[in-house]
Amino acid sequence: MKDRNEKLRPHMKWDVMDVRELTYKDCFFDLIVDKSTIDALLCGDYAYLNVAMMMRECQRVLKEGGYYVAISYG
Repeated sequence: MKDRNEKLRPHMKWDVMDVRELTYKDCFFDLIVDKSTIDALLCGDYAYLNVAMMMRECQRVLKEGGYYVAISYG
């Protein structure tokens, strides 16, 4: 995505990390969009634990009054 958007959106930043252990500060985002991340985690080992860890991190980095939007197949 970084290469794909390099010319059109040169200031856009791309980070890669484990959703269960985000490196962002607390209350960092106004909006989180989850496009099938929960679906992917539910297909693996320790599914419910991994989803719980992800949701805890999302809640931590989401500002008060912020929104979490899930786009899911299931």
